[in-house]
Amino acid sequence: MKHLWILLIPFLYLMGCSSDDQSSNKDIIRFDITSLSNDDLIVKDAELDAEKKHIYIFIDNDLYEVNFPLSIFTDIQISDGAAIPSVTDGEIIFNNPDEVKNIQIVAEDGTFQDWYIFLVHNQLQNSNFEIWYDNKGMNGFNYKEIGPSYEKSIWATANLGTSIYGQYGTQPLVNEEGNLVKIMTDSTERLPLAAATLFTGKFNLAGATSNPTDPREATIFGTPFKYKPTAMQFKFKYQAGEKYIQASLNDPSDIFRGFTVSEIEGEDQCSIYAILEKRSDNEVYEIARAELFSSTTQDVLTQTTIPFSYTSNEEPTHITVVFASSKGGDLWKGAVGSTLIVENLELIYE
Repeated sequence: MKHLWILLIPFLYLMGCSSDDQSSNKDIIRFDITSLSNDDLIVKDAELDAEKKHIYIFIDNDLYEVNFPLSIFTDIQISDGAAIPSVTDGEIIFNNPDEVKNIQIVAEDGTFQDWYIFLVHNQLQNSNFEIWYDNKGMNGFNYKEIGPSYEKSIWATANLGTSIYGQYGTQPLVNEEGNLVKIMTDSTERLPLAAATLFTGKFNLAGATSNPTDPREATIFGTPFKYKPTAMQFKFKYQAGEKYIQASLNDPSDIFRGFTVSEIEGEDQCSIYAILEKRSDNEVYEIARAELFSSTTQDVLTQTTIPFSYTSNEEPTHITVVFASSKGGDLWKGAVGSTLIVENLELIYE
């Protein structure tokens, strides 16, 4: 028996060491595209964002005019000892242009990390605003949020921030042709004005909770984009609310001390704009802008085209698109009831 214990001790030691020494690394180090199932498609670039765990595949085609499914064959280098069980022979299959694939990297120690792969082309994903999901608000109730999920959507709203009051200013509006977007300025028990918005980017809950007096801190604008449209086109209508007001914080550092509300001259306006940017390190350079500010329009959806005005020949890296029901909503200025309805955003190229 003594001899048996002598033999088992080093074995048990090695077992313990092998478990402790297993790596928890689950990174994608390199992501290369080797081929596509459609030879007519041109890959412009592929970028890896290690911080966000995102991969962006830029394709020089309008993918809404391409037949799917589409197979992309890849060569992926991952952390030593890790594996990608969901990817066989490097093939990743997309079933439509708006699909975002998530692949799971499993580390040597069994822990895992989701990575998300986006197809980026000369139109923005979900620009017909058809895809929405059920999200849980801070009040514990579900509401509709744009996109397939928080991680997979390039669009965002302020709904999560106002959900604590049971208010969701940006919602799908269904008609016989599909989904439109209804963006409405409202008020809550504590907020005399809660402007609604739809934008490319992410709602920043941490920024909203740490800076509740400044709605601008709740938004992270922009999504990766490398194309140069000449205009953006969409259908919209707008009805301004009856009473145009300016709400002023009684204490600029404390939202819970309430507001002083003053009625002001004029009429509320919606704000619609797109900005092409080049982002390099911590610098952001504006390349082009298209914008529209409008008060009450006719009561039918009207197709509108807004040209981009270019001020630089640089190549863009990001695009920010914003639809807001009150132009001054981020400064607590607007009209309760102001309603912007939008349908089918398209980027135009000439």
